[in-house]
Amino acid sequence: MLKSRAKQAVRRARRVWDAASVSSSPAAPPAAKAPTLPPKAPDVAPRLDPLPVLRPLPKAKYVFVVGAIPRNFGGRTASILNKCRLLKELGGVDSVIVTLNYSSEVDDIAADLRRRGLLVDGVEIVNLHDYFDEQSSHVAAQVEHAVDEPGMAYIRDPDQEVYRYYDAEGVYRLYQRFDHQGRLIVRDWFNENRARTRRDEFNDLGTVRRTTYMDLHFNKPRQEIFYRADGTPYMNKWLRVDPVSKTSSVERITMLDEQGAPYEVLLSNVELIQSYLDRLIGDDHTFLSVESRRSDGETLTYQRPNVKHVYVLHNPHIAPPFDDLKAVRASYKPMLDARDRHGAIVFLTNAQRADAEAVYGERDNFFVIPHPVAPVPPVPFEERDPDLVVMLARLDAQKRIPHAIASFAHVVKALPRARLEIYGQGPDAGALQQQIDDLGLRDNVTLAGYTKNPAEVYRRASCSLLTSRFEGFGLVLLESLSQGCPVVSYDVKYGPADIVADGVNGFLVGSAMQQQMARRVVEVLTDENLRRRLSANAAQPRTEFSEESFVARWSELFHTLDAQGWDDTL
Repeated sequence: MLKSRAKQAVRRARRVWDAASVSSSPAAPPAAKAPTLPPKAPDVAPRLDPLPVLRPLPKAKYVFVVGAIPRNFGGRTASILNKCRLLKELGGVDSVIVTLNYSSEVDDIAADLRRRGLLVDGVEIVNLHDYFDEQSSHVAAQVEHAVDEPGMAYIRDPDQEVYRYYDAEGVYRLYQRFDHQGRLIVRDWFNENRARTRRDEFNDLGTVRRTTYMDLHFNKPRQEIFYRADGTPYMNKWLRVDPVSKTSSVERITMLDEQGAPYEVLLSNVELIQSYLDRLIGDDHTFLSVESRRSDGETLTYQRPNVKHVYVLHNPHIAPPFDDLKAVRASYKPMLDARDRHGAIVFLTNAQRADAEAVYGERDNFFVIPHPVAPVPPVPFEERDPDLVVMLARLDAQKRIPHAIASFAHVVKALPRARLEIYGQGPDAGALQQQIDDLGLRDNVTLAGYTKNPAEVYRRASCSLLTSRFEGFGLVLLESLSQGCPVVSYDVKYGPADIVADGVNGFLVGSAMQQQMARRVVEVLTDENLRRRLSANAAQPRTEFSEESFVARWSELFHTLDAQGWDDTL
């Protein structure tokens, strides 16, 4: 009887779906319409590396370079934190994550990550500007900053130690953020036009670390003053603002002694950053892993005899529409053009390395190391919501969230009880909510905000979606499958085809094929036997993505570079 009812439900859903397919489609923004597919790039058979044996890592310093570690981060930052954790737990080595962009919140973010178990003992996050704090010969006294500000009233953010202040006339004047110990870390001043005029950032002692004076038209930095721990300035940085790109670039850097007198002038950040790296690394043998293309400018010319470079690609190196393997993205070209000067270049998938080798030839220093996933306890099938679909993604153009919403409008026509929860933050939130409202999907599609617990999200759902224009790997796919949550994903470069076995642990559909995606979602939600099978297969551990395999691959890479010798010892 139950099977008969299930079959009837499937037939009813398919009848509704067929009717919905021939009727007018729901309104969607132009970006959501399925374009003509571009010509397919030439097929290149990827070469496969044997899985090495896990062995202890070479004795050296392990340094990982990024621009920043955001407070609410995405897949790349998560992968770096996980990598450092595993290299410590399974490889036995300490590591340092170096952030190049100045930030006064590094210590507070690191403390939050340690509380959440994402930053383990033996792994440190440092900002290279911190090294100047040690130069002062004076000892600074602790400065306490009260929340109350004379003549102003404030409103506290309900979720964090953030306060916004208004003067007696009701004009917004001041923003302050305090850290996990109640210490002031950021203070912004505003004029009557709500333009930010100045930002002060503080150290652990409560003294100013940096003051930034803003361009009142573009709200971008025009002049920055950096301070030692005792409050004396050590650097003045002038910046110019490009009126087209609205970005700031360095115009002049003046170094100041402890009396505030200038003693050196620099004309770029590169020399400054490289001097910081010298302080950090010293004469030790060091593996310098560069995790962001925005950090290449400072590291590509950083050639030291005791340093071996590793460059990790977290996104495709070829430009959209990804059909011309020679069309290398501008941000990746300097790094790939300098491929012979690197110790290693790491791709996350065999397919991406194959595309690179189709242009540059097969190379011994091109490695493939996919992201790992930890084994997790199975989720009882009955605990999953049979009507729930989820998606974890930044709300920006790369993730093509409008496609997911437009596709789900078709799902709702067939299954009115179906729900889509979208977790993430980004600049497109307002436009996406407008699309949801225009399609009449408020009861079915929710922008749920950023989550710090993606596992819990996946454990409740019947399937997850990925509609990206491109990925470097698609870590969310692996995270979803590890929780037994099948995936319906666009088959884009790179990652989905390496992770999702079509019809086994999920479904792959053509890029921008919204109705095809909706059809697959309806199949999953209406067919319990299919849903059970996909979920069971998704949860099966896969050796190629195990944590042990991940560390074994990194160990092999580091041993290969170590065996080549170091220039300082030749």
